[in-house]
Amino acid sequence: MDGFTCKHCGRPIAVPASTCPWCSKPIMVICANCKAYSDDESEFCDHCGEPLVADKMEELALIAHHPDVARLAKDQQRAQVVASAVVQRNAKDMFFDRGPGRQTVLVQLLGSPRDTIVVPSGVILAAYAYLSHHGHCGLRLAPEDRTTEVQIMLNLLRPWDAQKSVESLLTDLAGRALTTREATDKMLRDLMGFRVAMAQADSFRRADVHDASQHSAPAAIDQQVRVTALPDFDLQEASRDVYRMLVSFVDEDQERARALASEIKGQLRWFERYRQDPSLRLSR
Repeated sequence: MDGFTCKHCGRPIAVPASTCPWCSKPIMVICANCKAYSDDESEFCDHCGEPLVADKMEELALIAHHPDVARLAKDQQRAQVVASAVVQRNAKDMFFDRGPGRQTVLVQLLGSPRDTIVVPSGVILAAYAYLSHHGHCGLRLAPEDRTTEVQIMLNLLRPWDAQKSVESLLTDLAGRALTTREATDKMLRDLMGFRVAMAQADSFRRADVHDASQHSAPAAIDQQVRVTALPDFDLQEASRDVYRMLVSFVDEDQERARALASEIKGQLRWFERYRQDPSLRLSR
């Protein structure tokens, strides 16, 4: 994303410093003298020429006048420990399942994490719960007489003022979407680079429809979470806080929680079917 990639594995990264969220290898460091990025393998800073000593605070400098670096610096300065990142990073505990009566709330709502769409579904569900908990979005079931399909109405209560994340994307869409279904669908399409391609299949000019998206929906969610700038935090402590928040969200309105979980899982399932048969786009 934004042109930054790991020099070791080549995958997208949020900031060219610290360690890669994919391969966990060190990428670059912040020079303690000039606060600029420098190659972690260099003896001297690439910018000021002083002996390279890593700044333990890793303050981002804007001396490069790079708009993406400026945005990422702002992201780090205002970063929150968002629920989407916590669920993704600690999926093992968040989706603990030892049979009936010994399951976490996410397993109860979404099923076994052995299903490839369950963890990304949990990430999106946790993001909505986080936004509701912190007063950014209102979520309520639509009146029964308005639709034959269960829908969760979505309204923006307070703009997002932190880092780019699944939460920020959903909040932005909340200002333009009436339902969570619309917001989730638009976010997934944007993250996937969703598009379909047509090609002539034979001399009879039959169209061969194939998926031309950049990522699958689960991979797109995974990548967005990995490149989300986060402050220093204790994963176990954050996991406990997020889990308590999720339990509170479910207890607040169990019917809404079940409907939202089913809706998100159904949407991800549709995108997975679409990748196998792109002609499905015509029926949605």
